[in-house]
Formats: sequence, structure tokens, C-alpha cells
Amino acid sequence: MVRRFFLIFTLTLFVFQPALSGIDTDKVIMDHNKKIKRLVRANKALKGQIEQLSQQQLESNQKITELFNLMEYKKSSAIVEKTMLRVREHNKKAKNIYTSARSLLVTDQYDQAVILFKQYLDVYPESNHASDAHYWLAKTYLAQGQYSLAKNTFIAFQQNSPLHHKYANSLFELAKVYIELKQTAKAKDILDNFLDKFPSHRVASLAQQLLGKITTNKPIKSETEQLN
Repeated sequence: MVRRFFLIFTLTLFVFQPALSGIDTDKVIMDHNKKIKRLVRANKALKGQIEQLSQQQLESNQKITELFNLMEYKKSSAIVEKTMLRVREHNKKAKNIYTSARSLLVTDQYDQAVILFKQYLDVYPESNHASDAHYWLAKTYLAQGQYSLAKNTFIAFQQNSPLHHKYANSLFELAKVYIELKQTAKAKDILDNFLDKFPSHRVASLAQQLLGKITTNKPIKSETEQLN
């Protein structure tokens, strides 16, 4: 642009040279060249300032983004920490209820044990010991002589926890429940199933003895008589 202006200006001087014979054209051209150079320098300076401002704006935007990210991180960290604290408190309360229920069962305080096992299952159905609590609730009903409740609870436990380490025990206990309910045919089927699937289980010999008594129609002591 500058060169084009200079070329036009020079041609104009050449065309109108006779009219400008009294003017020092060299000096005029030099003055214009100086002005043009000053404009070029000013333009470069402005470009430099614009680039500097753009860089500063970019850095400011980066700092703002980092600040927001830091704020979000701190907010997320606080939420995670609060959540973990609630989970720990939740698990602690659940464990206390389960432990108390087991202690009550061991000390033959069956009514109180039933209350706590049911409370645990109602309030903490997804907790670590939910399946265990289900099994021990069925055992508590059996110890109380509430055979219908024990039967239903053992069956529900088996349906919900087929891979539980107490599953085999629950089959043996359910067979005893059916005997108490005078349903020996069902008890025999369960004992046969137990011995077929778990022949090396620690109560397999007891299951075999119980099955033999059913088969020979020998009298079998009730759960209450066995406890006494």
C-alpha cells in the first residue's frame, strides 16, 4: 500500500513537474518518506501492542479456566469426602446392629435377635451382611419353634443367595424344619439333594443320620428337645 502510494505520488510529480518547477521536489519526497516511515513504525508498534494484548487475554482466559477447574475439583472433592463419610457411618451403624443381633442369638435372646435382624434387613438390604442376617434370622425362627417363618425365610435365603457359604447349611436346616412340620417327604428330598451336592460337607454325616431315621421311621427329636 505504501509503495503504491509512493509510485502514484512520484508519477504525479513527474506529470506536473512544469507546474511545480518552483518547488523542491526532493525535499517534499524526503518529507513524505519520513512521514511514511513514521507511520510504518507506528503501525508496527500498534501491531506489537495488539499481539501483546492478545497474548495477555489468552493467558487470562487460561488462568480463569484453571481457577474454575480448581473450584470444581475442590467442590467435587468435598462432595466425595462427605459421601464417603456418610457411607462409613452407614456401614458402622449396620455392623453394630448385625453384631448385636448375632450376640442376642448366641445368648438365646431370640425375640430381641429377631427384631434386630429384621431391622437390619429393612434398613440395610444391600449391606455386606444382608445375606448372613437373612440366614441367621431363619435360624432364630427355628430356635424359637416358629417353623413356618423359618421355612419361608430359609427358602427366601436360598433363592436370593445360591452361592452363599451357608447355602449348604440352610438345606440341612430346612430339612429339619420340614420334619418339625411333619412334611417328611420334602425333608427327605432336601437331604438327598444335600448329600448329592455336598457329600463332603461337615454336616454330611448328620444329614445321613437324619435321612436314615426318616427312611426307617425312627422317632426324631424336635429342635427344642435337641437344644435341651
